[in-house]
Amino acid sequence: MKRIIFSSIVCALMLVLGGCRTKNTLPESNTMGKAYDVVVICNDDVWRGELSYAVCDLLEGRAPGLTRPEGYFNIVKQTAPNMATELDKKYGNLLVFSINPAAQEATYSVSKNVYARPQTIITITAPSVEAATAFVEAATSTLRAEFEKAERNKSNRLNAARPAEQLMADFKEHTGLDMVIPAYFYKATTRDSELLWYIRDFPKRADYIFAFTTPVDTTMPEDMQALSVISAIDNKLATISSKGAKHSYMRLSNEPSSMAITPDVVIGGMKWLEIRCWWEVANDFMGGPMVAFVNVDAATSEAVVIMFALYAPEDPQRNLLRELEHLIYTIKN
Repeated sequence: MKRIIFSSIVCALMLVLGGCRTKNTLPESNTMGKAYDVVVICNDDVWRGELSYAVCDLLEGRAPGLTRPEGYFNIVKQTAPNMATELDKKYGNLLVFSINPAAQEATYSVSKNVYARPQTIITITAPSVEAATAFVEAATSTLRAEFEKAERNKSNRLNAARPAEQLMADFKEHTGLDMVIPAYFYKATTRDSELLWYIRDFPKRADYIFAFTTPVDTTMPEDMQALSVISAIDNKLATISSKGAKHSYMRLSNEPSSMAITPDVVIGGMKWLEIRCWWEVANDFMGGPMVAFVNVDAATSEAVVIMFALYAPEDPQRNLLRELEHLIYTIKN
């Protein structure tokens, strides 16, 4: 008996001192697949019918602002729980359906890093397939936002690990805001000293970050303020020309379907206007998607405009543009 008591005391001391350590429950393996890949786990009889259509709309509905059709996410596969392999479970995004007749209503929960890291698992529990379908249709934007936030956090952890500190200081001086700018960007020269332009070149594509401030008449309605800012963006872009193309200048596309505006996007404790659009170069063949974020200061009647643009004529655009625009979520006042 004394020996048992003594052993218990020793083990307790070792736990306190770190000698008897519990196993780290965080999975050691990294996730597989690409950004925005999703594996759906549910029984085959659940998947057939209306639920599959609702999930396809949720995940593969066309993302706005891109010059070529791409969905919000990619459904890699659907698999029944008992058929899900270890590789299936290691994808970064899992959408799991649990049909439980005892459930009072359809709900969802979010789990992190269960089978690999970094991983997000959204589990939808519903009393019936019909209830699950109705829930997905009603909560589409919420569920997309959960997966999008997970992708954004992964991206920005990598961006913050290798910052371009000199450009960040330049950005702070110009806009009054802190924002992470990753390595390998460089500052380009424009004909307008008030327009910041940072470029990251790749063999077949390029990433652009723009920033400037512009006066805004805050007595006007918000839609008129937005038009004023869009005009200012067009004027700023016109100061950039394409090398080797005479009389060329950058501008916003006038394609009617190219623009989508979302007001009241809260980022970094500030309210932003989000403008998704296309850019192009007049008298040249360059162009691509762009997203602009506009914060209007009513006290100074001035707007800060931060834009992320992509030139990728051969590559899928969604992941590349999203990686760029994730940077706005590192903004600090």
